[in-house]
Amino acid sequence: MTIPQLPDLARPDAGTTLISEWLVDGPDLQDRAGRALLGEWDELSARFHPGAFLRLSCFASTDGRVLLSVAQWASDEAHLAFVREHRSEMVGRIDREIPGIRRPGLVRYRLAHTVVADGADSTTDVIVVAHAETGPTSPATRWAEATAGRLRSAPPPGMGTAHVFVSEDGTRGLLYAPVTQANDVAGARPYRLLGAVAGPGAGANGTGLLHRAPDL
Repeated sequence: MTIPQLPDLARPDAGTTLISEWLVDGPDLQDRAGRALLGEWDELSARFHPGAFLRLSCFASTDGRVLLSVAQWASDEAHLAFVREHRSEMVGRIDREIPGIRRPGLVRYRLAHTVVADGADSTTDVIVVAHAETGPTSPATRWAEATAGRLRSAPPPGMGTAHVFVSEDGTRGLLYAPVTQANDVAGARPYRLLGAVAGPGAGANGTGLLHRAPDL
């Protein structure tokens, strides 16, 4: 079995990382919604060739309740221009096929820290994600610094190269870490890579649907 490749969240051509969650009522809807999302982005990328679109990675939480989308674009401006024209129709098609998806909203992040653990395992397709919301007296940059420092000094067993992000407005932090032992990262939700689409701006990584998990 081929292990799908996780996204490179430190790639230098990614000017922005967009992370969103879709909430669903069980594993069947989660799987259907994820496949629909990947199919739509694969078709949109092939039809319109958005040069600033680098990759969309879709993850399924192991409890069957959440789809996590991690999109990498060259710039926020290019992403906004594209979704203003195409997102409404795309979401409408998915909702007609799979009603009941709840979308809390998209957050624009910037990479703050990358932590490379000794002996990191790069073959996993499992990640953990932890969120933090902060206020004006304790900005997310402090949370990011403290989180990165803690991971450097005492990395959890089985953790791969971790990335710590701060939202564009400075009020949210996010930890993304590939793992082989998901339970060893406190407060984080585990996900498995469901599939990915590479865009025209992917360069040497290729274009189109990179991976989609087999039907269950």
